[in-house]
Amino acid sequence: MLQSSAAVHRGCSGGALVEARRGLLLGLITTNVKQQDGAIMPHVNFSLPTELLAPLRDFVGTPIGPDGVESLRRSWEAAAANRYEQTLWRLEPEALGLPSAVEERRQRALRRLQELAEEEDKLATPNAADGLEAADLVRAAAPKPVRRSSL
Repeated sequence: MLQSSAAVHRGCSGGALVEARRGLLLGLITTNVKQQDGAIMPHVNFSLPTELLAPLRDFVGTPIGPDGVESLRRSWEAAAANRYEQTLWRLEPEALGLPSAVEERRQRALRRLQELAEEEDKLATPNAADGLEAADLVRAAAPKPVRRSSL
């Protein structure tokens, strides 16, 4: 597993990770890192090293014998990702307990919406301090008369 800081954006998985100075193929890009809130970090990504692709290269480069496919399967099995690498490739974030700016903004927005809803309820509901009660009949408010309702 190779970790890179190259800018890799959504949809570039399977692309080549190349060492620019010498033009060497280092690996195939597999995934970006995601924060727990789902935000993608395009400058932190992982690639499958080219040496792990050797079994496929060998399989393609030699004539297929009677046990060619089985030989390829065994080679892939030997080079398979361990459990930790598999979780990275599946984008299963490890619970790091780091604060998330996105989550913090979401929580702040939800709190503000709740405050606004409570303020609206207070304005819409007459209370005892106004001298009104639930069964009171209001005939006028401010300078305008209240229209008759067809109750």
